Amino acid sequence: MLSKPDELKDTIIVDAEAHLMESPEEYQDYLEKPYRIPMIVKDVVTNTRYLVVDGKLVPRPFGFGGGMILGNIDHARNPYWGANNPKLKAKGFSLDDIEGRLRDMDQMGIDIQIVACTNCLSIPNIKDRNYANALAKAYNNYVSDKLREIEDRRILASAIVPLQDVDLAIKELERAKELGFKSVVVPPYVSNGTYIASKPIWEEEFFKFFEKVAQLDMILIIHPTGATNESPFAFQFYNWYYVRSIAFPFSNMATLTGLVGEGIFERLSKLKVCFAESGGSWLPYWIWWLDETIEHGALRKYFKDRFGIDPYPNLKKLASEYLQQGNIYVSLESDEPPELVRYLVEKLGMENNLLFGTDYPHVSDIEYFPDEISVFIENVAKPANLALNQIRKVLGENAVELFNLR
Repeated sequence: MLSKPDELKDTIIVDAEAHLMESPEEYQDYLEKPYRIPMIVKDVVTNTRYLVVDGKLVPRPFGFGGGMILGNIDHARNPYWGANNPKLKAKGFSLDDIEGRLRDMDQMGIDIQIVACTNCLSIPNIKDRNYANALAKAYNNYVSDKLREIEDRRILASAIVPLQDVDLAIKELERAKELGFKSVVVPPYVSNGTYIASKPIWEEEFFKFFEKVAQLDMILIIHPTGATNESPFAFQFYNWYYVRSIAFPFSNMATLTGLVGEGIFERLSKLKVCFAESGGSWLPYWIWWLDETIEHGALRKYFKDRFGIDPYPNLKKLASEYLQQGNIYVSLESDEPPELVRYLVEKLGMENNLLFGTDYPHVSDIEYFPDEISVFIENVAKPANLALNQIRKVLGENAVELFNLR
């Protein structure tokens, strides 16, 4: 039985930002035969496994570039996760222990969980595009098969695609739609064939991918990759704390800037984009900053007057207008500053565009387990003076509407 606050008994509560801890062995059988090559090595010092892709270890090991001392494959061994955390029922956090995951959801009071991959966020950064495509297919098939085992559809998943090749990505997106996926997760940057994934997804070559997402009525999840993948921020600092602190919100800020500036929402008014795993508290400042820059566009005026050229031909509105248009969503966490949440609702009009996410089973909110919902209500929603109907929207109704879960 789900454990919910009394005032939310009739509300479908949706965790819109959760994860799998997928292990390559679990979907190895789904790989096409030419790609079933040995790809796992073990660090005997840390007892950690890594993938070997393009001659590199994935996820990035500890050291310069801010990787974790235990790679993402095995970080369920951390005391806060898995077998070492007596609170959690699921072990390993793949989809091979669905019953354990459902019991954890019951403890949290979560009706529906929308999960994204963890290690497979590296797929758009693989130089070998055909190998990336094979991995994406294998992951999507594995997840699709596992989720069919759940009778009441309490767990949904976002597909992954090889976005470094837009044509391959579109084909896999169409196939994922046929498999039943409602959303697709992409990083803010993909590989340009170099060591660092420095090609931003708002470049024009990706427009037809966004167009296809909108045509298929799917949701685009922007998920930063932090230190263990090849983000442009990975080599500016030397440990996980610095890199994650910068990479997650800054990547989302940069992506929002690019999507607005390149007129993606202007050209694709039906496109729905959710920015994940940075909370929502970065948005008030950044929307103000973008609007300020657009309103007082001295450089734009100079180019128009001097050269007759508009440097931003697709920029038609203020960034805040796209919030009001309903294109942009963010997932709130359990410990957001309440005054900024109130600003999101009152000043930016995002009452219908705020989702709730726990990042389960990652460490960011797991310290609150299984009380994430009550912590959010008591520490965020109530101090922010959110009415009960607004709390219901954030905790579930907005996600139900966005992902068409009725």
